[in-house]
Amino acid sequence: MKKINVIEFTSIFIIAIFVISFSMFDQLSQVFAHSFTSDDSSYFLGLDKRTKVELELAEKNYPLNITLSMDHSDNAARLVYDIYYADDDIVEDKDFIKRYNKEISSSNSTTYALVVADLLDEVLRGYADALVIDTDLTNMSNLVLLDELKNITKQPELTSISSNNSDNEGSVAEHSKLLSTNNSIFNYADFETAKALLVEIKNIFENHLKSSSNNATSQSIIPISKLEKDLEKLTNIIHHNNGSPAEVMELVHLQIHPSLQKGFGLQTKMNMNGQMNMNDDKN
Repeated sequence: MKKINVIEFTSIFIIAIFVISFSMFDQLSQVFAHSFTSDDSSYFLGLDKRTKVELELAEKNYPLNITLSMDHSDNAARLVYDIYYADDDIVEDKDFIKRYNKEISSSNSTTYALVVADLLDEVLRGYADALVIDTDLTNMSNLVLLDELKNITKQPELTSISSNNSDNEGSVAEHSKLLSTNNSIFNYADFETAKALLVEIKNIFENHLKSSSNNATSQSIIPISKLEKDLEKLTNIIHHNNGSPAEVMELVHLQIHPSLQKGFGLQTKMNMNGQMNMNDDKN
C-alpha cells in the first residue's frame, strides 16, 4: 500500500512540475521568438501573395458556399488595407502601382526566400486555427514543449492520472491535439487558406528559388534540393491532414527553415521584448 502511495505521489509531483514548466514555456514563447530578419520588400510581397490567395478562395467558393466566400473576402479586405498602407509614401492608387511594379521587378531570390518564410508562418497559423490549437506553432520555443509531451506520453500511468484531474483537462486535450494525426477540421476557411498558401509557396519556389540553384555554389545546391523535398512533404501532410501539428511544426522549424537559411543566406534574429536582437552569421 505504501509503495502504491509513493508511486502515485511521485507521478503527481512529476505532472505538477510539467504543468509549471508548460506555463513557463507559454510565457517565454512571447519573449524568445525566433524568426528571420525581414525587410520592407519581403513584407510587401508577402502581403500581396496572401491577398491574392484570399481573393481567389473567395471567388472559388462563390456561390456554392457563401459563408466560406465571405470569410475569405473579409480576410482579403483586411490584407488589402494592410498592403495599401504598408508604405507611408503611398497616398493614392498610382503610388501603390508604382511601389508594386518596383517590388515585382527588383526582388531577388533572397527576397522571395523571406516571402516563403513569411507564408510558412501563415500556413502554421492557419493549420493551428483550423484545428483550434492554442499552441503557437510558429514559435521555436514550443519545440521544447513537444519533447516534454513525447516523454510524458511514453509513461501511461502519468497520462492516466493527469487525464483524471479536472484542472488539467484543458491542457491534456491541447497536448493530445498536438501529437494526434486524427484531428478534426473546425475552421475550414483557415484550412483552405493554409493549403492554398502551400500552393503559392510551391509556385514561388519553382519560379524564383529553384532556378537560382543553376548559379549557386555546391554548398547551397544541397539545401535547395532538400528544401524542395521538404516543402512537398509539408504539402502532403497538410493537404491530407494526416500529420500531427507537432510533426508539421518540427518539419518547418528543423528542416525547412535551416534549408532556407543555408540556401539563400537568410539572417535570423532573437527578439527579447524589443530589447535585444541577435543576428546569426550566414551559413
